[in-house]
Amino acid sequence: MSDDLNFTVQRPPAYGELTDVLPGLFWVRLPMPAAPNHVNCWLLDDGPGWTMVDCGLNTDDSFEMWDKLWRGLLRSRPLQNLALTHAHADHSGLAAYFVKETKCAVRMPLTEWLNAWKTWHEREDGPDEQFVSFLKRNGASDDDAARIVEAQRQPTFLGSRPPREFTRIRDGEVISMGRREWKVFTAGGHSVEHALFFCESDRILIAGDQILSHMTPSVIAPPAQPGANPMQDYLDSLTRLEGLPPDTLVLPSHGLPFQGLHARLAQLREHHLSRLEDVASIVNGRTNAFLIAQEIFPRVLYANPRQAFGEALAHLNMLASSGRLTRDVGGDGAIAFAPA
Repeated sequence: MSDDLNFTVQRPPAYGELTDVLPGLFWVRLPMPAAPNHVNCWLLDDGPGWTMVDCGLNTDDSFEMWDKLWRGLLRSRPLQNLALTHAHADHSGLAAYFVKETKCAVRMPLTEWLNAWKTWHEREDGPDEQFVSFLKRNGASDDDAARIVEAQRQPTFLGSRPPREFTRIRDGEVISMGRREWKVFTAGGHSVEHALFFCESDRILIAGDQILSHMTPSVIAPPAQPGANPMQDYLDSLTRLEGLPPDTLVLPSHGLPFQGLHARLAQLREHHLSRLEDVASIVNGRTNAFLIAQEIFPRVLYANPRQAFGEALAHLNMLASSGRLTRDVGGDGAIAFAPA
């Protein structure tokens, strides 16, 4: 990791520990069964109760760690508010449990709530004809599509039914959490309406997955929007965040808290621009997202096709939008790209 980043701790705390970050703000690190191997959640002291930002996967390990904390160090005051940065299961998987047990209020962006429900129904129903069509339109053969769909039926969904009631948070509004005022930023790319929370008075950014310290957030064109340009959305979000103070303390959902926001934004931008160049360099003729995914994501193509296809398509759509590639949709719906 670049020397341009100043990490406030050199080693992460043990899983399930309640760790002080700043007065009234605490860090809980929870395990995940796949890479990345953890997710960070944040607890903010509201006085009579607590606000939690993100809550982890719906796994026995996460449940047991939270149960120990709420029966122990946190038992004197209730969870009153749960703020979710976005709908991915590692951030929202236990939301339904906390709502049921504590009656806490949930705050999240509208699109993320809708995406949570879409994901829930897709996981309940299994891969449908639209997903198969998405694979084939982007270059998968019948055999490849069948293999991918079969692989998708096996993993256990580590989320839960989304909350039926929530309070919508919007870009630019200011909300109170932990006796601090936080400005909401919403950003696309990794997720459609990912929320970040910035405390101007103390220069703290709860960044979710939008800005990570040790890895690059995935940027995915979803099956429901094969023509979307999430890469442009993500790069635009980096430009917006450059307006925050350079000494902002960044609290990411994976990795360690750090200072050096502007340096990290530059690193993330450079990574994605470099990857765009890599993709452009291998497009020598007519191609599609499946062929590109085979080239750059061969190890995850069948295990996590939404990421492999989605990232490949995000890069191709970005190159097409900038005029470097052409994007053609055939009469049968097949999507192809070629040098402009």
